[in-house]
Amino acid sequence: MLKLHKDHPWVHYLLLLLGVLCISWSAILVKIANISGFGSGFYRLLIGTISIIPIWLYFKKPITDSKGVKIAIICGILFACDIALWNTSIMLSKATISTLLANLAPVWVGLGALLFMKEKPSKIFWIGTFISIVGVTIIIGVNQILQANLNFGNVLAIIASMFYGAYLITVRKGRSSLDTFSFTTISMISSTLVLGFICLVTSTPLWGFSNTTWLALGVLGLIPQVLGWLAINQALGHIRPTVASVSLLSQTVFTAIFSVLILSEVLTIHEIGGAVVVLIGIYLVNRK
Repeated sequence: MLKLHKDHPWVHYLLLLLGVLCISWSAILVKIANISGFGSGFYRLLIGTISIIPIWLYFKKPITDSKGVKIAIICGILFACDIALWNTSIMLSKATISTLLANLAPVWVGLGALLFMKEKPSKIFWIGTFISIVGVTIIIGVNQILQANLNFGNVLAIIASMFYGAYLITVRKGRSSLDTFSFTTISMISSTLVLGFICLVTSTPLWGFSNTTWLALGVLGLIPQVLGWLAINQALGHIRPTVASVSLLSQTVFTAIFSVLILSEVLTIHEIGGAVVVLIGIYLVNRK
């Protein structure tokens, strides 16, 4: 997998798609687990870390760049902060509003690429980003957004989107000097420690769960976290973060589809229309 990119550029887009499909199960699995957001986030990373370490040791390559290790640790901290703030925002505000605000990540990625990476996003990037966010807005519901007032939970969701955007930008630099398994493992260990500390400070319950909850947490750690982010991190080493950040918005569409199959949720006409708009925006950004 790691050698195909030289002859097959589309491999990275397929990996990105695989990653998106995997992380699209996150919200469904968290809902099935039905425990504190901090708790599900911690076990997602803990189970994922325990699972990936043996794979990393098997495929491990010599690590000679300490800078890459530091970047991976920073990415882990950014990812943990994103999850912590995101879950807290849901507790303090409407989940639908927090979802929309979290999808501001492509905007921060575009600004970050312009300011810190000297990459000037094209006009089509901003157009595609705007169209995709409009699509997400349609899925959530314009009325619910207009009726909500900006509160502390909304502010946390916006800050969470900044951490997510910063993660996507930083991954590119870390992946330039570390292989995918090393980068993902180191960053996941870092995220686990940070979220574990957050759970300790907030006295989050971490045991006494049902078998269904433990099963959901196990799948959450294996599919979205390990398989999903291995694929995404591999792709991010070769795809511009501006393009990838907009493509990741498609997880909203896939989550809706999976919810119909698993949770028996029914999609409305405006949700289907919003999904189509999201995909149009993603197509515009990726059309080259």
